[in-house]
Amino acid sequence: MVASSWPSGWTIRPATLDDVELAVNMFNARSRKFYGENQSTVEEMAGWWKSSRLDLFLDTRIVLDQRGRMMGWSHTGNPGDPYVCITCGAIVHPEVEGNQELWDGLYSWALERAWEYISLAPRDAKVIAVESAMEVDPARRLAVERAGFEMVRVANRMRIDLEDNPCEPAFPNGIHVRTADIEADLRSVVAADVEAFRDHWGHVERPFEEEVEVWQDYIQSEGEMLDPALWFLAAEGDEIVGFSVCSGHIADDLTRGYVDGLCVRPAWRKRGIALALLHHSFAELHRRGRTAVELDMDSENLTGALRLYERAGMRVVRRTLSYEKVLRDGRDLVTRELTT
Repeated sequence: MVASSWPSGWTIRPATLDDVELAVNMFNARSRKFYGENQSTVEEMAGWWKSSRLDLFLDTRIVLDQRGRMMGWSHTGNPGDPYVCITCGAIVHPEVEGNQELWDGLYSWALERAWEYISLAPRDAKVIAVESAMEVDPARRLAVERAGFEMVRVANRMRIDLEDNPCEPAFPNGIHVRTADIEADLRSVVAADVEAFRDHWGHVERPFEEEVEVWQDYIQSEGEMLDPALWFLAAEGDEIVGFSVCSGHIADDLTRGYVDGLCVRPAWRKRGIALALLHHSFAELHRRGRTAVELDMDSENLTGALRLYERAGMRVVRRTLSYEKVLRDGRDLVTRELTT
């Protein structure tokens, strides 16, 4: 990464766990600029950095100014088998967001690292790098586009402000809801998730054990904030047919809850289960004192999720743009349309 045009005294190196607070300070400085709130915590950042899928030495670079403040971050995510969809991310402190050389150097490094994964993908497979940028963040969007990425999708952040008496859930006959026993239910939850999301845009089929590992990383990142009583499982008999996995916080804000994952397996769709799960989640989070609930979703979801969330009373409060860059052309293993 060339740094000849950067201020004197700045350094570049891999991140270490000792840098977590520096990163949180920088990430939150950027989120406060655009949304007036912190969106990262030390606990969540440390959980991500301890993930089995992130090698800090190989997969990250940070830029420090002469006072030791973090002014830039870049990472490349290990996508796991089949290695066809590689995350490349970069962010800079708002104080230096006009420094194009800094942005470009960070993305250049991330893409160079991404190229090292291509040999692990099937020989005939298309390999892409993926990144996202907030719609209201023009500096980052321009940097992503200069790096050769093209915008392919939009994600919506949805929100509902909870009324005094949220709607009561109405599950269809034969369907009941219960909370999760993480240890006993995890593999069944992952199996339901994999089946439900096969027909969602952007899905990449991975070995089941890797899917379990992703969920275990999520559980680790939540740490003490993880609450299995907010994992709502819809079941028919002993069979899990869908779920709503929620958090009782967004960053360090305990006034809002968040739906981390919502799905219904295909054979049980169009029976009102997803809407009932949402209403059940809203009611429980409201009972715990949350005044709003948010979630993120693909704005062009192939199964019509936007209509579902709007029926549940949610509205779009912001948008994030998704980008792709083709690293090697070939057979596309990413879901782009419904198959049935």
